[in-house]
Amino acid sequence: MRRKYLTDIIKIEMAILKRIILVIAAALAYYLIFDLNKLFFGIYEFSYGVNWIFIPSGIQLLLVLVAGIDGALGIFLGSLFIGLENYYLYSVLLTSITALISGGSPLVARKICFDFLGVDKDLRNINLKSIVQMSLIFGLISASLHQLWFFYNSKSDDFLSDLIVMFTGNIFGTLLVLVFAAFINMIVLKNIPKRIDDE
Repeated sequence: MRRKYLTDIIKIEMAILKRIILVIAAALAYYLIFDLNKLFFGIYEFSYGVNWIFIPSGIQLLLVLVAGIDGALGIFLGSLFIGLENYYLYSVLLTSITALISGGSPLVARKICFDFLGVDKDLRNINLKSIVQMSLIFGLISASLHQLWFFYNSKSDDFLSDLIVMFTGNIFGTLLVLVFAAFINMIVLKNIPKRIDDE
């Protein structure tokens, strides 16, 4: 009985550790992709936090599609560090709300895609049509929430223009990442049966 109890505790601890590592990995991935995007596409920044090309938006949705709430928590943490470094919004609390929008937007988009678009939770039925639909939904949710928040905090001079550009940058970045991920997934899935057959 005691041995089973200890085994159960170890399993729970390992599950918690795995989730913590996943959150940290998601935060680090989002942070690094954001920095790379800034390095390569920073010249295309339209206004405060608004980019014509924003690859991290695709990473946001991909992480949340694959890792769910753990991915969203990682994005929140990565976005919080990014906000504190680059887009400090008067206080840590207000900057945290921006990070919450960054982590929450893909979670809302994920829920809509799973519940209303018929996307499988295991992501097996992904095709170009569903990638475009997911990109549009996420792009609209993320851009709208961010721009409403920035406008409320006087960081957006032209709400409509900033919304359109952020929406465009989010869609472009999300499409690129999801199409690339689907392509890699297709290659991996094609090669797995061949390896099994070869043995």
